[in-house]
Amino acid sequence: MGKWGAVIRAAAITFGGGLLFAFLGGVVAGYATSSGWVDGDLAELIVTAIFAVAIMIGALWVGAEWMRVIDEAAREAHKAAWYWGGTAGMCVSGVALILSSAGPWRDVIARHVGSGAAPIDYLSAGAALMIAPMLIGYVVVWAWWWLARMRA
Repeated sequence: MGKWGAVIRAAAITFGGGLLFAFLGGVVAGYATSSGWVDGDLAELIVTAIFAVAIMIGALWVGAEWMRVIDEAAREAHKAAWYWGGTAGMCVSGVALILSSAGPWRDVIARHVGSGAAPIDYLSAGAALMIAPMLIGYVVVWAWWWLARMRA
C-alpha cells in the first residue's frame, strides 16, 4: 500500500466501522424498543451519541495518520494555519460572543441567527458561527503560507 497505507486503512476502518455500527445499532435499538426495554427516543439518543463519538475518534485517527505521512513543509503549513488562522477566526467569533451576551446587540443578533423555534437552534447556530471563521482563517493562512514560500 505504500506510505499512504496507514491513512487508507484508518479511513476504511472508520467509515466501514461507522456504517456497520449504524446498522447494528439501529437493529438493536429497534429490537430493544419493540421489546419495551427502552423508549425509542432514548435508544436513538444512545446509538447516535456512541456513533458520533466513534466517528470523531476515527477522524482524529485518520488525521494523525495523515500528518505522519505528509512531508515537513506540509506539516508546518498546517500547523501555522491551525494556530494563526484558527486563532484569528476565534477572535472574530469572540467578538460576536461578547456582543450577543448582553445589551442591545443581543436582540439584534437573536433576530438574525437561528430560527428562534427552540434553544437548540441558537446552540447549533452558535457552534456553526464559532467554527466557520476558524475554518476560513485556516484556509486563508494555509494559502498565504504556501504562496509566500513558492515566491521565495
